[in-house]
Amino acid sequence: MKFFGIAVFAGMMFASLGSAQKLELKFDALAARASDKTELDLDGAILKLVLPQGVAKKDKDGKSPVSDLLSGVQEIHVRNYEFDKAGTYTDKDLEPLRKQVSEGAGWSRILNVKEKNETTEVFVQSQGSKVSSCLILAAEAKELSVVYLMGTLTVAQMKELVDSNIAYNLAALAELSK
Repeated sequence: MKFFGIAVFAGMMFASLGSAQKLELKFDALAARASDKTELDLDGAILKLVLPQGVAKKDKDGKSPVSDLLSGVQEIHVRNYEFDKAGTYTDKDLEPLRKQVSEGAGWSRILNVKEKNETTEVFVQSQGSKVSSCLILAAEAKELSVVYLMGTLTVAQMKELVDSNIAYNLAALAELSK
């Protein structure tokens, strides 16, 4: 019985370490075929420097609600590729990334929307009662966007983040990086 308890505890320890594994966003072939590309990588000290100034607006109390929301986020990676014609990329180009997610511990697809020429998928990796990573894939006939957030967020923070104007602020930040 003691061995069983130790084995369960060790499994939980390794599960949490395994779930912290970073996804590889390797899209060199896609980037080479794109007519326009934006690749944004913010992590560590750079993220802490950029977010308060480039993304967040302060409220009347001088606080930055978006920076507060993103306080647990350690990395933000955005990939956006635009193509001159439809069919320049296929769903197979995303299979290596989907495979990483499907084989990674704690990942779940929480949204899958397929329309005529558009697909949106949202994957989250949970660790206890918090979301430890989020991956968003948005594919259109002539455009592909991948957003990868690494860090901790509660479900309430995720909802508030979606309801905020962070997407527009991140797009503006990506424009500044060009």
